[in-house]
Amino acid sequence: MTKLFDIDGANLDRGFMNLKAADSRTEQQLHDQIEAMWATYEPYADPDFPQGFARDVDGRFWEMYLGCTLIEAGRTLLPVVDRQRQGGQPDLCVLDEGRRIWIEAIAPDEGAPGADQIVRPIPINQGGRLVAAPIRQAQLRTSGAFWTKAQKIARYIEQGVIAPEDTRIVAISASRFGVYVAERPLPLIMTTLFPIGDAYITIDRATGDVVEDGFHAAPLIDRARNPIPRTAFLDERFADISGVIWSRVGLGNLSRRGRPITYVHNPLARVPLTVNWGVWDREFVVTPNGDGWEASDILAPADAAEAQ
Repeated sequence: MTKLFDIDGANLDRGFMNLKAADSRTEQQLHDQIEAMWATYEPYADPDFPQGFARDVDGRFWEMYLGCTLIEAGRTLLPVVDRQRQGGQPDLCVLDEGRRIWIEAIAPDEGAPGADQIVRPIPINQGGRLVAAPIRQAQLRTSGAFWTKAQKIARYIEQGVIAPEDTRIVAISASRFGVYVAERPLPLIMTTLFPIGDAYITIDRATGDVVEDGFHAAPLIDRARNPIPRTAFLDERFADISGVIWSRVGLGNLSRRGRPITYVHNPLARVPLTVNWGVWDREFVVTPNGDGWEASDILAPADAAEAQ
């Protein structure tokens, strides 16, 4: 068995180097936790995973975390010895009652410098000021990640790596910018894949009662040039994608209570994943409702589901 933190070389991730040195008690605990996860995940990981982890800790951690989560939930992963070597395959493959569920994982970064980059705010005590949360930028980074992996899955289907009857999922981690992204009332992924804008509430000025609440329609994510449609899961061109896994879980915060794992079903999917599969903390199902669509978290408590 290899050790993840035995890797040496050039251009190593700063986070990797800090965890490798493990100078603090917290870093030592996280170092040991990651090595324990690797002991579980190694039989299912590509041979280049340790090198990749050393140079992209957040991206590779998300893949390993997701793999370990599936194993802990009682799911069976396809071992690396049984995976195709020539041409590659998606990051994860779950064997489930005679079918295969392929998962492509990605953890988008903050983006290139410019108006669409997610910029970390400067603390007030260091001369910073109050600024708006970079929601639009986070939506753009998430949309770009989805597009990248949807295109990759399309190539795997064309090459025959993914069979017509196989389930295909994109798994997106917001760990690099999760502190700026809220879970309520909706996770950011819902406002990226569907034309859901800002939440609103209408109050009767005479009584103070709430008379209406909901979300504004927003078919596009604004950009200075070429706004991005947020209608992927209402677009037949993406019907090859069964759904999206979404989470803000990362090395800085592993609590699924505060950063749940969410699954969003594609209502147009040619090969959908079974509803209530038993792994996720939140699960959004979208169904037709008159001329529109209605989304509900089927795992939410009854009172919360009614309010949504």
